[in-house]
Amino acid sequence: MNVPYNLSCIATVVAAIVIANPVFAADEKAGVIRTESGVDFTPGLNSGLKYDDNITSANAASEKFDSWAITVTPALQAQLIDGQTVFTVDAGLEYGDYFSSSDDNYLDALLKAKAEVDVNQSRRFGFDAAYIVGHEDRGSGIFEGTSGADQNEPNAYDILSVGGYYEYGAKTTPARIRANAEYLTKEYSNFESITQFRNYDDTKVGATFYYDTQASTSILLDFQSVDTVYDLVDPTGDRDNKTNTALLGVEWVATSVTEGSIKVGYQQKSFDNNDRDDFNGLSWDAKVTWKPLTYSAFDFSTGRASRDPNGVGDFIRGTSYSVKWHHEWSELFTSSLGFKQVNDDYTGLDREDKSKVYQVGINYYVTRWLTLNTGVDIFEIDSTDSQFTYDRNVYFIKAEMTL
Repeated sequence: MNVPYNLSCIATVVAAIVIANPVFAADEKAGVIRTESGVDFTPGLNSGLKYDDNITSANAASEKFDSWAITVTPALQAQLIDGQTVFTVDAGLEYGDYFSSSDDNYLDALLKAKAEVDVNQSRRFGFDAAYIVGHEDRGSGIFEGTSGADQNEPNAYDILSVGGYYEYGAKTTPARIRANAEYLTKEYSNFESITQFRNYDDTKVGATFYYDTQASTSILLDFQSVDTVYDLVDPTGDRDNKTNTALLGVEWVATSVTEGSIKVGYQQKSFDNNDRDDFNGLSWDAKVTWKPLTYSAFDFSTGRASRDPNGVGDFIRGTSYSVKWHHEWSELFTSSLGFKQVNDDYTGLDREDKSKVYQVGINYYVTRWLTLNTGVDIFEIDSTDSQFTYDRNVYFIKAEMTL
C-alpha cells in the first residue's frame, strides 16, 4: 500500500537539516557536534508559516475552511562511523497550529534507526527500523470526500516498520545480488468505528540482480512480493491480498548530463476474496535527472502500479507523471518549478480521479545555518464522482536552521 504523504514530512525535514546548502558545501560540517565517544550529532529546526484556503479538501464553497497555520519541526540526527560500519539515528517532531481552526492542529513524531555494514569486499548488509506517529488532514485519507464533516480532529495513526538487506558481490565485478525483507504495521488510533477496518500488516520480501557494464550502467532484474493482511474483515468483504511485481530495467550513475533509472515489467495483485477483481498488467517506474547546465537540472519521473483504496472499491490502478526544474540563479538564490499528475482508475466501482499539483518555490541561503524558502502548492483534483473534486492552494514561507 502507498504510504500517505504526511508520513514523509518529518523525514524530509530530518534530511534537510543534515544536507549542507550547496553554497556552503566547503563548511558543511560546521553544524555537527562531535563527541569523544565518536558519535556526531546534527540538530536542526524548521519553522514555517502557511495559508491554506481549503484545509479539509472540501468540494463545495460553502463547506471550505481557510486558515493561517504555523509549523515547528525540531529534529536531531546522531551518527557513528566505526570502520566500515555506519550507525544512524534520526528523531523529529512536527507541530502544526491552525490559527482559525484548532480542530486541525496536530503533533507528529518520527524515530528511525539504520545500520549499514560492509563485511568485506564482496558482502554487505543493512538493517533499519522506524516508528512514526502521523496524521491525515481532515477530509483526506479514509475520510476523503467528507469535507471533514465527520471529524473533530485529524485522523491519527502509528506505523512501525523493520527491514533489512543482504548484498553479495564485489562492486568491482559485473554481477551482484541483493535480497531484502521488510515488515510494516499501521494502526489508526481514533475514529475506531471506521478506521479499525484499515489497520493492516505488510510483509515484503524481494531480490534484485544487478549486472554492471563498463559505462557506469547497471542492468537489473527486480522482484518484490508484498503480502497485505488486514486486522478485521471490511464490511464490503475481505481485503487481504498479495502483490507481486517483476521489473527489468537499467540504472546509471551521474554522467556529465544525466543520471537515473528506468524499470518496466509486470504486476499481479490477487485477493483472498474471490468476489474482488484481481489485477494483472503493465507496471513501470522511471526517474531521470537531466542537467543541461551545471546550475540547472530537470527531474522527470513516471510510474504505474496498483494500490489499495482509502474507501470502497477493490484496488486503484494509478499512473503518475511529474517534472521539476531546479535552477541556481546565484550563490544565494535558487528556484524550483514542478508539476505532477496522477490518474487513478478504480476497480470495483465506477470512479476515475485526475489529480494535478503545481509547485513553485524560491530558496534564499542567508547564511550557512539559515535558509529561507517560500512558494505555493496548487492542487486541482477532478473526479467522475463530484464529492471527490476540489481545489486547494497552500502558500508558505519557511526557515530551515542548523547550528
